[in-house]
Amino acid sequence: MNSKLVKKYKIIKNNREFYVIVLNNKNIKTPLGNILEFPSLKIAKRILRNIENSNKSNSSVSEIKLIYTAIDKIALSKSKYISDMVMNLQTDVISFFAAEQKPLYLKQKKSWLPLIIWMKEIYKVEVLYSSSLKIPIQKRNSMARLKTIIKKFNIYELSALNALISITNSLVISLALLKSKINYKKAFELSFLEELYQSSIWGKDKEAFERLDSIKLDIKCVKDYFDAVNDL
Repeated sequence: MNSKLVKKYKIIKNNREFYVIVLNNKNIKTPLGNILEFPSLKIAKRILRNIENSNKSNSSVSEIKLIYTAIDKIALSKSKYISDMVMNLQTDVISFFAAEQKPLYLKQKKSWLPLIIWMKEIYKVEVLYSSSLKIPIQKRNSMARLKTIIKKFNIYELSALNALISITNSLVISLALLKSKINYKKAFELSFLEELYQSSIWGKDKEAFERLDSIKLDIKCVKDYFDAVNDL
């Protein structure tokens, strides 16, 4: 007689006031052997659904991978991750305007300047930008203020910010999305403004369309994860 052990998952709160998933009364762990802890019940339920459905994604972005990054990586080197994220302001996509292409340049100004103004008004962070090949050197006090802002993020939030910066090549756009200044569709459009502009002129092949569509869904995934983490 084949007597397979029935998998029985449940979500409980531990003595640290975090939610954990247990399987047959044993804590589910990360790839590095750390206990999977969640700051909100909502994100715990979302991860449990993924586990129960055995959803395996080939994408570099998924909610469970973001959790793993938070617990196995960022928790161990939080200061380094924050410093690295702040340094991304130096190469932020919205710092480089294509003055040699007038229609694109005007589109960039209309799309990006509101976020640059928002950063200055809300966070007192002045984002310098250039319309030449010269890389703008961001001011030290702006970098310091930005670091202070990001330091307030917990490891789960930092995991989302880190992933978004990697996808969008923009700390400013990523921060605007997580703070709900813009939605995920707008974040995608602002991040890939030049590529979308060029494709509107020259056309977009199927492979490029599929890649961009996948990127948009990755951005949405990270924002959904961030919102679930903060649904306390």
